Amino acid sequence: MNNHSQNDKNIENLQLRIKELEEREAELIKQLRLNSSLHSMVLDALPINIYLEDSEGKTIFANKQACEMNGMKLEELIGKTVFDFFPKNIAKMNRDIDLEVWRRRSMVTNELMAGFQGKEFHMFSGKTIIEVPDSNEEFLLGFGLDITELKKAEEKIAHMAYHDALTGLPNRWFVKSFLEKFQTGNKNNEEMAGVILLDLDHFKIINDSLGHQAGDILLKAVAQRLSDCICGEDILARFGGDEFVLLLPNLESMEKVYEVSKFILKVMKEPFTICGQKFTISPSIGISLYPQHGEDINDLIKHSDLAMYHSKRNGRNCYSLYNSKMDIKLCSMKDHEKIETLCK
Repeated sequence: MNNHSQNDKNIENLQLRIKELEEREAELIKQLRLNSSLHSMVLDALPINIYLEDSEGKTIFANKQACEMNGMKLEELIGKTVFDFFPKNIAKMNRDIDLEVWRRRSMVTNELMAGFQGKEFHMFSGKTIIEVPDSNEEFLLGFGLDITELKKAEEKIAHMAYHDALTGLPNRWFVKSFLEKFQTGNKNNEEMAGVILLDLDHFKIINDSLGHQAGDILLKAVAQRLSDCICGEDILARFGGDEFVLLLPNLESMEKVYEVSKFILKVMKEPFTICGQKFTISPSIGISLYPQHGEDINDLIKHSDLAMYHSKRNGRNCYSLYNSKMDIKLCSMKDHEKIETLCK
């Protein structure tokens, strides 16, 4: 074979090799584009904000959700920092978290408020540092999940747990929780608090004669009227049935308890109009004081309850302050009831 033929053969082989490499390159580019497109589709399909920042806090990538939440296109976000689209106080808080992530070089999660397009959102945020192996470059990878509706639902559930469905007032669980917190913050018993428990006299007669719907209307009307008896830090709660509780924290003197009780009796004298009929319903009131009548929540409620029953025995439509003799009278009444039961 002459040299000319050999050269032609070599050129032909080289051309085939070049064609193979070009086809392989085209296939690799196609795969890279497919992978890149697939990765983008995956990131864009997620209902969370995903973004990358450099060490200076400049955005170098953001997925579709992050762009939409900021109301900006990707090219508009690139190179921007949190100070370009967040209020200054929120931006500074975010940047401080970023710097903490760079210092710790581990995942940091937070629940925080963020402003997007003039609206505030409650976000669950996570941030960590990632390294690109080929270039050894480092970036901050962050995500943000909008949990605003979840927080609203939690607040609604918490409100339902500690408030009466009929009147909207705090309920007995709220009362117990409040007194526990008050006691914890007042371990030296330096502050006095008043517990006023009132029960509506003869409420059952109205409830039975006009029906439960009328009874509910009356309870809501009573709640509204009793609301006029509270001020400042005072708390009105429905304790259950036809019982209401007024909590008077940081009580300066016992006179305040008496004044409030007298005012309750006064405002309750005005008749209520229920189902076209007028009714006058009076309260029997029992009072206990913290810490004089107990430092335990259950004791305070029990003693105000005893005082309330003392008011009922004394003709109703009045108030009574708890004293230890009421315990003795209650025991005597219970013993008498047991004897009567055995004699039957």
